Amino acid sequence: MASSSESSVASDHDASSEDETQGAIREDLKSMTFEEIMQLKEELGAKVYKEAVLGNKRVKDKQPKTKLELKRLNKNRPREIGAKRQVPFLGAELRVERKKGDVLRDPRFDESSGTYNIDTFKQNYKFITKIRDKEVGQLKQQLDNVQDDEEKQKIKHTMQRLFNKNVEDKKWHIKQNLLKKERQEIQKAHEEGRQPHYVTKKERRARDLVAQFEHLKDSGKLNKHLEKRRKKNAAKDRKRISIE
Repeated sequence: MASSSESSVASDHDASSEDETQGAIREDLKSMTFEEIMQLKEELGAKVYKEAVLGNKRVKDKQPKTKLELKRLNKNRPREIGAKRQVPFLGAELRVERKKGDVLRDPRFDESSGTYNIDTFKQNYKFITKIRDKEVGQLKQQLDNVQDDEEKQKIKHTMQRLFNKNVEDKKWHIKQNLLKKERQEIQKAHEEGRQPHYVTKKERRARDLVAQFEHLKDSGKLNKHLEKRRKKNAAKDRKRISIE
């Protein structure tokens, strides 16, 4: 049986002889024209031509990868063929260790932030109403100096949006004060031994409409509000008639 040294010497001899043959073939090709080389390539075939000129080693290097090299870690993952070197897979343990240095915290769902209380939130951020009023005043001054109609519409839209937010906040505080008074009256009735009166949704809705009417009347916007409601109802009537 031949030893490993003998087999290595034989392989080196074969490689050297193969290189000499390829060298001779390349020398012959130098003396041939381009048309003769292309004709020879067509007669031998591209594969045989490459093996004769480049050798078996380079042809094997350019063979496609086997299925084992392209095997995926999971059948649902895509197979990345274009990358020369695959990115190493990062395990779950290493991912946790990486995130320890920079932990993201959402105060809405973090227990350390406490439970959400809308009353406390509204009271703590009540100062935003004053900031909005200040911004509306600044936008009014800016509106006087703007000549572009499109820019004017944007400023007016921003002013209206800020104004509506303040109105909603004011309505919310008024509603909470009324609810607080209702709870105090119920508590007082229990303490005096009387049957308390629980306000229904219908009664609360009627009370809110009366309060809205009084507010519009005091601010001088009642006629404008009634005209707007009249136009809205007339549009609904026309739409209903056209459907019928």
